[in-house]
Amino acid sequence: MKKILLLALSLVATVSLTACGQQLSTTKKTYQPDAMVAVVKGAAKGHDRVHYQAATTSGTAKVNADSFVLSIPPTTKAQTVTITAGQQKVRVKVAAAKAIGTYQTVAASFNQAVVGSALPKAAQKQLQAANASQTAQMTPAQQAAMAQQQQALQAEMVKAQQATKNQQLPTRASGLKQVLATAGGKVRVNVQDGQLLSLTDVVSTKALKDKKTAAAFATQFGLLAHAVGADAKEVGKSLTKTTKNAASGETNTTTITNHGVKFNLGLSADELYIYVTK
Repeated sequence: MKKILLLALSLVATVSLTACGQQLSTTKKTYQPDAMVAVVKGAAKGHDRVHYQAATTSGTAKVNADSFVLSIPPTTKAQTVTITAGQQKVRVKVAAAKAIGTYQTVAASFNQAVVGSALPKAAQKQLQAANASQTAQMTPAQQAAMAQQQQALQAEMVKAQQATKNQQLPTRASGLKQVLATAGGKVRVNVQDGQLLSLTDVVSTKALKDKKTAAAFATQFGLLAHAVGADAKEVGKSLTKTTKNAASGETNTTTITNHGVKFNLGLSADELYIYVTK
């Protein structure tokens, strides 16, 4: 009798919701990460908003023309997204993504390169020589001279560190956020549990028409590519070709894979995007 009553109540609720024209559904059961996020799409007929909860984010999204879109930052583990609207509820999966590396390691490598590139050319040569030299094989006089050079080099490093402070990545980051904005463009990252899942380098297409800004963007992206473990020169050549194809009207751009790191180009009317994932 109890089971029959529960079944009857369930049928009444279903009929009631259908009569009101309410519906909550998604286009898939499992979504794959694409660039920075996994895009979850669905229908929510009879609702003005949906609520969602996931391991990496939560919030409310408006329903437009009976449809909704959610942006879920991926992590290194698959996660469940619970979507509710009124008394209705659906659950979907967002697949795991590969980490590029720890954010701190990538940021440290990038910042070191930024500082190094700001050193005077003479100091850069001294730094290269100091890294290559073996002090154990030097005479006492040579070691003393090397120590003086290193003191002078350290002073230059401090100056470069201060001069490029606004061009460096923060040493820590968490979540989906913008971490850098310079003349060379904006950098956005997705960091979960200390792992860098993806980053995007964004620049205005209008700004790229200026040679100085274009050079700043190229330099910044080159240092980012190096920091994530790719060959910046190889990636730069491939992206130049892809950009030219996109500018000529080709819509399907090829993913560039270099040392296990993936680079994808995106173009809008106002901005150029380079998505970096693993």
